Amino acid sequence: MGNTRVDTAALRAASQRFDTVADLLAGASVNRLRFDGSLAGRAHTARGDAVRSALQGLAAAVSHWSRAAEELAAALRVTADRYAEAELRAAAR
Repeated sequence: MGNTRVDTAALRAASQRFDTVADLLAGASVNRLRFDGSLAGRAHTARGDAVRSALQGLAAAVSHWSRAAEELAAALRVTADRYAEAELRAAAR
């Protein structure tokens, strides 16, 4: 069986990048976007409501992406820690 080498520093760097992305997405001003039929005017109420609905969907998607990036960052950190511990145990043998 061959040996495998994992670059734990690269995993940690990648996890930090995912944390940065998660923070950027969480802080996105998309949740402050407000629009509805009343702002669109009487002639465009239905279209204004459609825009509001689309903005709500966008905000939900961005929130989901932020949580996914946080989860990826955590998984990468845990993986890096496990590989580092395994390397220490192997070196101690």
